[in-house]
Amino acid sequence: MALVGSANSGKTTLFNLLTQSHYATVNYPGATVEYAEGRIDDLGFDPLTLMDTPGITSLIPNSKDEEVTVNALFRGNKRPDFLLAVVDATQLSRHLYLVFQLKTAGFNFGVFITMADLLEKQNKSLFVERLQNMLEAPVYLINGRVPTSRKPALDFIRSALTEATPSVVDYETFKNVVDENYISNTYKSIDEIEKATISNRGGGSANMSATVAGLNPYDKVLLHPIGGLVVFFASMFLVFTSIFWLATPLMDGIDAGFGWAVSFLKETLPASWITDLLSDGLVAGVGAVVVFLPQIVILFLALSYLEDLGYLARGAALMDKPLSKIGLNGRSFLPLLSGYACAIPAMMAARTIPNRWERIATILVIPLMSCSARLPVYALLLAFITPKDKPWIGGMALTLLYVMGIVMGALVSTVLSKLMSSSTKKSSSFVLELPTLRKPLPSIVLKNTSLRALQYLRKAGPTIVVISIGLWVLTHTPSVSVEESQGDEYVTVSQSYASQIGRWIEPAMQPMGLDWRAGVAMISGFAAREVFVGALALMYRIEAEDEDGIADRLLATMETATFDGTSERIFTLSSCIGILVFFMIALQCFPTVVVAQKEMGRWKLALLQLVVYTGGAYLLAVITVQSLRAVGVS
Repeated sequence: MALVGSANSGKTTLFNLLTQSHYATVNYPGATVEYAEGRIDDLGFDPLTLMDTPGITSLIPNSKDEEVTVNALFRGNKRPDFLLAVVDATQLSRHLYLVFQLKTAGFNFGVFITMADLLEKQNKSLFVERLQNMLEAPVYLINGRVPTSRKPALDFIRSALTEATPSVVDYETFKNVVDENYISNTYKSIDEIEKATISNRGGGSANMSATVAGLNPYDKVLLHPIGGLVVFFASMFLVFTSIFWLATPLMDGIDAGFGWAVSFLKETLPASWITDLLSDGLVAGVGAVVVFLPQIVILFLALSYLEDLGYLARGAALMDKPLSKIGLNGRSFLPLLSGYACAIPAMMAARTIPNRWERIATILVIPLMSCSARLPVYALLLAFITPKDKPWIGGMALTLLYVMGIVMGALVSTVLSKLMSSSTKKSSSFVLELPTLRKPLPSIVLKNTSLRALQYLRKAGPTIVVISIGLWVLTHTPSVSVEESQGDEYVTVSQSYASQIGRWIEPAMQPMGLDWRAGVAMISGFAAREVFVGALALMYRIEAEDEDGIADRLLATMETATFDGTSERIFTLSSCIGILVFFMIALQCFPTVVVAQKEMGRWKLALLQLVVYTGGAYLLAVITVQSLRAVGVS
């Protein structure tokens, strides 16, 4: 069974309600586009597989994602036996067109009418039985945001399911049927249905199209070319200040917990290299990254809240005009915004952009958006240079880093736009359906946040474990005798393989104000940016002491760390700003490079992106550090 319907019709919310937690994200057969496939176990018979398809308004596709949906319905080896068409009760005049097409094509289907609560607020009534008779298909009115609606929804599915084999016509035959006369006649029928099934509470029919004409009072502000941008940037500042400020107590608790775990392992287990590997290598390395999970959760929580509120779509509409100035359009907004979570799914989300030039340009710009993997690095360095009694400075600095990423992306996109010929770029259009503004449901927001946070841990976790263990081995081999080290951990590290690698690249690190140990940590960050923090803790031999956590010890060590044989400090205001500049621009994620190659179809573009961003980041970081030092900011 498959869910089909327009974007913002409530389809995904309904999918989550029906499948609960029994679903996963997979690829469509023969395509790289991802979709959700779940299972419903409590229908009273064998488990039923349910797939959520990308939103479509018609079975005649206009974009890559719509084409994938159509192929899955007509040609896929998982072609569904039954469809559930999802229709917004407040948008019948447009959404019923797809229902008529499903009927014409010969699918077995039922209809879920969503947004029932919004219909109530508009003081409208829907005659479900009359709509069912006119469509000649089972219809059910549902509010997918309310958990108690699941059981009635399952009852409806159970009664609507038919064992009859769908008599789906050949797709080419269907396309030939959908001509101008078909479209005209279909919309006449939809108009008649709308007038007959929707009524005011006071009586009489009401054409729903009239209720959506014009902007509501909120949208007059949110979509205003100036006021809207003020609200947008104020919202972003509030989000990033919250990331820096509200997460502190939770981070302190996690940090203390990992510090206790390290101490517990050392006190409980016999002294050996295995104990050191588990405590200093694995637990301390992982703890130095997991401690920043609260900040990542707050970021995802804010994005989920704005998404459920309906504001993100307005952000896309608002940003269409500014994006058009740099060769993109509003369709690029959501992939770029997704880049704040992770560049990999963001690049995949760019498949919905029909214009090839705009799709490639968006993919090239996405790595400049500050993904969640950068957040641990930002948080550590900003905590180091921000006065503890003025957390708002850290919030402003974090906001500036994110804004600078946008500015850099705009510059890159503008340059690319100038380089491309007009024939290559072609003309493009941007049409977007704005969902109704509504109060977000805490259950939905929390569920989306937890799923994204777990996805982050699953993605980062294995890499962090492997890198942490690998770094521990590199910093402890070849082994140094107790007589040579005299119990000094620094002697062990300074004679290790990691030291040899670090000293080889140290000449390149010195212009950035860093030593060989920081250089090794920087290299480790190319496997995954967030590994940099754990690698830094390993390279500077950070261990939990007393009640202090690992992060606190790392910050304290950064205060006193000096270059070998000198009293010159490594981590100064200028060098920390240089690291922030480097991480803001550098493409330090090899999986992202691979995905970029797959999405753009050319290794040349993916490697050029890697070299230009990383090389440019290094040069700009060096210029920043040296310029700050030249004006007396050491």
